[in-house]
Amino acid sequence: MKTYIIAEIGPNHNGNLNRAISMVEELAKVGVDAVKFQLAIPENLYSKDSFKPSYQKENDKTVSPLEMSKKNQLSFSDHLKLAEICKNNKVDYLCTGFDMDSLKFLDDNIEMSYFKIPSGEILSVDLLEYIGKRNKKVLLSTGMASYQEIETAINIIGKKDRITVFHCVSNYPAPPSDVNLKVMLEIKARFGVSVGFSDHTLGNDAAIAAVALGAEVIEKHVTYDKDAEGPDHKASATIPEFASLVRSIRNVDLLLGSSEKIFSDKELEIKKAARKSIVTTRQILAGEKIKREDICLKRPGFGFSPLQIDEIIGKTLTKNIESDRVIMIDHIS
Repeated sequence: MKTYIIAEIGPNHNGNLNRAISMVEELAKVGVDAVKFQLAIPENLYSKDSFKPSYQKENDKTVSPLEMSKKNQLSFSDHLKLAEICKNNKVDYLCTGFDMDSLKFLDDNIEMSYFKIPSGEILSVDLLEYIGKRNKKVLLSTGMASYQEIETAINIIGKKDRITVFHCVSNYPAPPSDVNLKVMLEIKARFGVSVGFSDHTLGNDAAIAAVALGAEVIEKHVTYDKDAEGPDHKASATIPEFASLVRSIRNVDLLLGSSEKIFSDKELEIKKAARKSIVTTRQILAGEKIKREDICLKRPGFGFSPLQIDEIIGKTLTKNIESDRVIMIDHIS
């Protein structure tokens, strides 16, 4: 199965539509399946008591989260343009709506393959209930969420066969020691849902390992410049790094293959050369019965299988066969 790969631009366009368009075009060339953005009406998202976590304070010079959000937002009409750009470049447009007005705008005006619920909104009952009433697939991130909270969100949304739950660690960047990818397996087993991984680590190892463990969707932040000012740039992959990740994931997809045992022509050739057959230990003449001491097991493997040794003992030779030769079906009666 092909892994669905999401390049999360989020706010990393820094409020510049042309930059966002350029990033979409570049990411489409490296083979991502979807490009994801974020949309909010800042006043609907942040109260006067809101504050920035330390990683945002370090990476963004604005005083308040409200200012930061305003600076990095694109307009509703900009998102309509981005959806069209994505369509023209044959990648899916995805976007997280962080408030009801933004979510409804996206739902009413843009055809998206998925609703994406970010970790911070996993208990936003209004958003979950709205999404639950829509007949669309859902991606649910679970950073900071307990198993009980994950179960609550799944139950509010309902129809868990349409939900893919992302294991996620809400730390930017997340150190390898915090990732605990086995949580993804527990989510799958505990809730009976499809699983994915929203990767906030540096490098590609975590995402590749997640695919090998069974993640059906991978999401990772991407930037045009890690040194740019903004909340997410430093924890994001550059586009060349993202291209490397896509190549690695596609290779893992090939390596995983299917659970059916399929043998290539090359492997069947090697099978004949590497396995053993029943071979004569002496010259046996036509009319003689084969005794145990007359045979041994040697390569190649195109004759009788070693598992058939008891069937061959006592058979009568129909023609002479010299020593150290594979016994074939036309040698016996």
